Amino acid sequence: MRRFLVLTLLAAVVGLLLTRAEPLAPTVALETPVDVVGRATPLVVVARDRGTGLAHVEVRLASGGGPVVVASEDFPRRSWLGSGVHEARLTPTVDAAAAHLTEGPAELEVIATDYSWLAALRRAPRLTRPVTVDLTPPTLEVLSQQHVIRLGGSECAVYRVGADAVDSGVTVGDAVFPGTPGFFTDGALRAALFAVAPATPSGTVPTVVAADRAGNRRAVRLDAIVRPRSFAEKSLELSDDFLTRKVPELLEANGLASDGDLVAGYLRVNRELRVATEKRVREICRESVPAPLWEGAFLRLPDSAPLSGFADHRTYLYRGQAIDHQTHLGFDLASLRGSPVPAGNTGRVAFVGPLGIYGNTVILDHGLGLFSLYGHLSELAVSAGARVQRGDVVGKTGDTGLAAGDHLHFSVMIHGVHVDPIEWWDAHWIHDHVESRLAAFPRAGAAH
Repeated sequence: MRRFLVLTLLAAVVGLLLTRAEPLAPTVALETPVDVVGRATPLVVVARDRGTGLAHVEVRLASGGGPVVVASEDFPRRSWLGSGVHEARLTPTVDAAAAHLTEGPAELEVIATDYSWLAALRRAPRLTRPVTVDLTPPTLEVLSQQHVIRLGGSECAVYRVGADAVDSGVTVGDAVFPGTPGFFTDGALRAALFAVAPATPSGTVPTVVAADRAGNRRAVRLDAIVRPRSFAEKSLELSDDFLTRKVPELLEANGLASDGDLVAGYLRVNRELRVATEKRVREICRESVPAPLWEGAFLRLPDSAPLSGFADHRTYLYRGQAIDHQTHLGFDLASLRGSPVPAGNTGRVAFVGPLGIYGNTVILDHGLGLFSLYGHLSELAVSAGARVQRGDVVGKTGDTGLAAGDHLHFSVMIHGVHVDPIEWWDAHWIHDHVESRLAAFPRAGAAH
């Protein structure tokens, strides 16, 4: 009996030591490679512990004086064993200026402790990394002047950034329009097409921004006037025949639930699918050729009449009652059924195929973030990646997608933000607002 008690006590002690005096210390990993820390440097730190669980994780910077904590998280004990948290992911954005650090060499340290009895002996950092504290934003000089933009329109800015800038562009509210490098002989110059969307709040000022790899950011307000504008109000009556023809087909094709209620199904299409379609358009328009491919004014569908204009505010009626409101982004152009649709300008086919509410669609990339969209097509005549010339046939008009009859939906976008096509149908507007700004500076690779 005595031997049994001794063995039991010994097993209990061993078990207690294994669980509370665990020999394995927490580990940490820095998932974001970082060499420079500034005013807004994002970090991703992952801490792990295989025993009692994490107790505390701390990120700090040391430069000259004592270390300064820039991020931390505690993990409370949940039982006598510990927290039970075996992995934690910290995603702080470090502001070295707010931490009152001086520019120069520094050490990034990560400390992680657990609930082991040995934790007090493990206060040394689990990870250290030499970094440089940089609090100086990149230089930024706007060179183009007197930008005049109508609400729903577009413009072009040219600016110069410092050599340490890794990201730059024009911001309009929450929208960001990246600047294109490598277009000019001067490698510090950037060109940025940008848009002021129809729903942009009054008083919004386009701003040029530049950021370095430490997250330091400089912003300069653009010399710009945004002229207000009103858009047409339109009402569209939905017929039972239209709902019966279109709703089940669009719900099934786009993976949306159907309960048999055609009106409810239509609202899912007109709301959820519309949002998803525009999100996909922005994804398609994320990458663009870093030089203009277009040549002069864009072509309009020949012998066509507009069924609706850009940014019309539509009210959708069913049996005389308003059931929805949406903004129509683009022009609806009607000609003869199955009319050939010409490419508005020279470009590269960025997308071809079914695209939500637009049905069979072609999207062309014209360079510098400028795109055109051709929707509701009955036939497609191009393939993805192909180069097309101004006037080449890309398809035929139709009524695919959310279209009540045969027509072309035509849109022009700047990095996925719809703008008024009327500007891009006008050679004088293109020259005054875009081409003359680009021509003011020597172009890389151009003959002199």
